[in-house]
Amino acid sequence: MALEQALSSLHIPLTNAQTPALSVNHFFSYPGPRTRWHCSDFALRCSVDYRDQSYNQAVQYPKPAEIPWKKELCNAVHLIGVVGAPVEIRHLPSGKVLAWTRLGVKKSATDTFWISLTFWDELAQVAFQHLEKGHQIYVSGRLISDTIESDNGKAQTYYKVVVQQLNFVERSFPSTASYDRDSNTMTTGRKLGNNAANNTASIQELWQAFFANPLEWWDNRKNKKTPKYPDFKHKDTGEALWVEGRYNPPWVKSQLAILDERMGSLNSQDSGMHVTSMARDDLMPF
Repeated sequence: MALEQALSSLHIPLTNAQTPALSVNHFFSYPGPRTRWHCSDFALRCSVDYRDQSYNQAVQYPKPAEIPWKKELCNAVHLIGVVGAPVEIRHLPSGKVLAWTRLGVKKSATDTFWISLTFWDELAQVAFQHLEKGHQIYVSGRLISDTIESDNGKAQTYYKVVVQQLNFVERSFPSTASYDRDSNTMTTGRKLGNNAANNTASIQELWQAFFANPLEWWDNRKNKKTPKYPDFKHKDTGEALWVEGRYNPPWVKSQLAILDERMGSLNSQDSGMHVTSMARDDLMPF
């Protein structure tokens, strides 16, 4: 009865009771995938295409294009931050010019990451003449690292950016005052605490900062005013370090020996050819 009503709705006349009984198989066939179902003798048509299930899997995205290898693209970084210290400059015996400072980069509303910047030759002159503490700048260049192994086998890694492009950033938010507060907090945090644990941690941070940028510190070892006068004193913050300090890490003296050897080769007039032949990234490994 239901089948007769369905056929009536399709305007199909039922002539008499002698009409053979109809079955579903009479109207439909069930072929394999990638074919269509057809209703025999009627205008009713259904379709099934199994290709739809694999369509999404067949979508192909373009392969990234290849670019030529370039040294300046290795570990390339782009940073916007605020200059945290006056730019210092040094003229090397080889004729090269080196300048350096540090950059404060906001990681969050309350956290600032500090990284050392180095400039060479003409860009070093530009940075020395035009950059001041508190300037908001954009830099791009190569991120390089130097790892120092302490006497107890622990490795200390320091990072800096060899700047290849320098631009000023228009004054906007965040204001540089927030960086100044972070810089002061960082300096205060390095001051000695009241217990040995805090002292040890603070002194280690200072030595790490020293080896990361030794030229930012005055070396007073050969002209100490008194035995208690600091061996090293930061040119900007006034922070002090003593070679025989009570809470010094065990690797300080061995790393100082390496640093003195390297700095001695830079200062030697006879090392001009040697310095020229060295890779510029290796001149100041700390």
